[in-house]
Amino acid sequence: MELPSFIFQAQENLVERPWGGEWIALLKGFRQSGIGESWEFSAHPSRPSTVLVKGQQLSMIELFSKHRDELLGRAAEKFSKFPILVRLIDAASPTQVHVHPSDKAAESLGEAEGGVESAWLVFNKGKAYAGFKEDVKIEELEEKLKEEDFDFKTLLNTFETTPYDTFVIRPGIPHAGEGLRVLEVSSNSTLAYFFNENDWEKVKKVLNTKKVEEFEVKGKKGMAETENFGLEVVDVTGTAEIKTGGVMNILYAAEGYFILRGKETADLHRGYSCLVPASTDSFTVESERGKIVRIYLKV
Repeated sequence: MELPSFIFQAQENLVERPWGGEWIALLKGFRQSGIGESWEFSAHPSRPSTVLVKGQQLSMIELFSKHRDELLGRAAEKFSKFPILVRLIDAASPTQVHVHPSDKAAESLGEAEGGVESAWLVFNKGKAYAGFKEDVKIEELEEKLKEEDFDFKTLLNTFETTPYDTFVIRPGIPHAGEGLRVLEVSSNSTLAYFFNENDWEKVKKVLNTKKVEEFEVKGKKGMAETENFGLEVVDVTGTAEIKTGGVMNILYAAEGYFILRGKETADLHRGYSCLVPASTDSFTVESERGKIVRIYLKV
């Protein structure tokens, strides 16, 4: 089966979180509080998305298994597994400070999943916390852990965000969010260790305790890259041509309504996403005025 130019999810893949709000539900066209995440084209075994391909529903895991080369294109040699996890995150309430391991650290800890690096694209005015603002010692943190209700965010760099700010969160960097709406692109792993007694032994083994400067975590406006993937915000007024670069792309409509034209024609509404296989070399996007986010793999 030849893949179409544009692939859509058959249904939403939503996750309730204690800190979730109403933003994601409203984007998707209904009212519900407590939705913290929307997983977009997930091939993670814990929550695989279901997609619609030429009238047939199948999981992203099955799609990847059957059409890996068509999906990834030039990136197929680099990635034997589906490489990314894309999530909308609504941290309406403060999230707990946490840290991700590297691939090497995850392996040494006996984890079944790999490490995590991530990029955030922020959509609103909120607070992002990333990296210690001064060097810290593990012993000092352990003393703070014993204090009831100590807020570890007070030890981190605080960023007052504006729309389309970006952040790159590498393994070992402690981070959190508050009143924050983001599109997160990460490695296809959910490993996270929280600053609590249950996770502390793992936190100690992966944590970067050194002072982190702003330039180490803050990306360019509307653009961020890691070793394996990147994202960019594309302003569209009228018609724009987008080239996939011979790799899989995922599009997210941040503002406006779009008509996509490839081998077929498709609509993309604000708050929704679309997967473009690498086999689609280029396509056009039409909008009266809008912003579309292009997520791409790096080879």
